[in-house]
Amino acid sequence: MKLTYLGTAAAEGFPAIFCNCKYCTEARRLGGKNIRTRSQALINDDLLLDLPADTYSHFLSNGIEGHKIKYLLVTHSHSDHFYPAELEMRHNGFAHNMDTNQLKLFCGKGAFTAFESLKRENWNIGSNLLKPFETVSFGNYTVTALPARHFIGDEPLIYLIESEKTLLYAHDTGYFLDEVFDFLKEKSVKLDFISLDCTCVDIPTKDESSHMGIDNIERVVKKLTEIEVITNNTIKVLNHFSHNANPLHHVLEQRVSSMGYIVSYDGFSIEI
Repeated sequence: MKLTYLGTAAAEGFPAIFCNCKYCTEARRLGGKNIRTRSQALINDDLLLDLPADTYSHFLSNGIEGHKIKYLLVTHSHSDHFYPAELEMRHNGFAHNMDTNQLKLFCGKGAFTAFESLKRENWNIGSNLLKPFETVSFGNYTVTALPARHFIGDEPLIYLIESEKTLLYAHDTGYFLDEVFDFLKEKSVKLDFISLDCTCVDIPTKDESSHMGIDNIERVVKKLTEIEVITNNTIKVLNHFSHNANPLHHVLEQRVSSMGYIVSYDGFSIEI
């Protein structure tokens, strides 16, 4: 199983679109891995995670063949994760010779409502509303939607994805809800890979917040290790960074160099 991070920033991007702070100024000067677009990832070449307005740029930058994408998981309806108007470009007037006629969209209540308000019959999109702890199977994947601590009322989700490997894609969310830990323990999940929200890095962040920093992540990992969901072989990646937290790539790598985490960057691919 291959996962590619197409975008690794929070909503404002990095450098932030209108910002002139010292972190954003340095990111513009350094370029390279310090340029972070809005959050999105791709599993293999057919399962897309989120659909920000940066999607078109992501496809161009990474050589993504959009006609091969069969499935789309959306975490929540915030615009840096879901820009549903882009899906209009998939109907017969704009897209030809696709590998699959109908894209299957899976999402929670907020994203589902946003999509249905725009959807037209010729979009060739099959929308599926997921409830927390609901499991669905499609293609080579079995996916369980888990509730995120984020955007109250939207029913945001993080995703447990099982195929030849098992991964947890945890963006956007604060410290995991107790029922998520309980579910993973009761299911005896063994994670090969986990992608963790690190929006706040070292900014003090309460567990009740809608994002995490390194302190929150360390306690999530400790808990998952205690309940034997994470092992010594689990790949742990930090992702989704705010410009306020100084996510210069070399700074982040130095910060976690002894902690066993990989720092994601735009275009980073990993075989799980």
